This record gives sequence, C-alpha cells and structure tokens, in this order.
Amino acid sequence: MEEKYMQMIIENNQSVKSAHKRLDKLESDVGEIKELTIAVKEIAMETKALREDNNEMNNRLKKIEEKPCKNWDKLSWLIISGIATSIIGFLLGKILI
Repeated sequence: MEEKYMQMIIENNQSVKSAHKRLDKLESDVGEIKELTIAVKEIAMETKALREDNNEMNNRLKKIEEKPCKNWDKLSWLIISGIATSIIGFLLGKILI
C-alpha cells in the first residue's frame, strides 16, 4: 500500500513541476502581450497624430487650390463688366450724340 502512495506522490510531483513550467511560459507570454499592447497603443497614437496632420495639410491644400479659381472668377467678372460697360457707353454715346 505504501508503494501505491509513493507512486501517487511521485506522479503528483511530476504534475506540479509540469504545471510550474507551463505557468512560467504563460508569465513570459503575458509579458510579451503587455509589450505588444503598449506598442499597438503607441502606433495608434502616432496614427491619430498623422491623421490630424494630414487633415490640416488637406485643408491648406484646398485653400491653395481654390485661390486661383477665385482669382479667375474675379477676372472673368471684371472682363464681362468691362465689356458690358463699354457696350452701354457706346450705345449711350450714339443715342446722345
């Protein structure tokens, strides 16, 4: 009977050693996961900052692209106004003379 208990104790000790090895491996894995989580968080923060910078640059580029269009619209309006004024002036000059 004692031999049976000794065998059970030996098997339990082996099982405990195996469990400790697995726990040590899990602790290592958890440490790596924590490091990975921190790295992902840093990447997310950098991505957010890059997105904000990109949005700011897009807004500035949009303003730069719209400026020539606004100038062209002003020039077109001035040319049309000038032609219309010339025609009206010519017609009034013919009528009054």
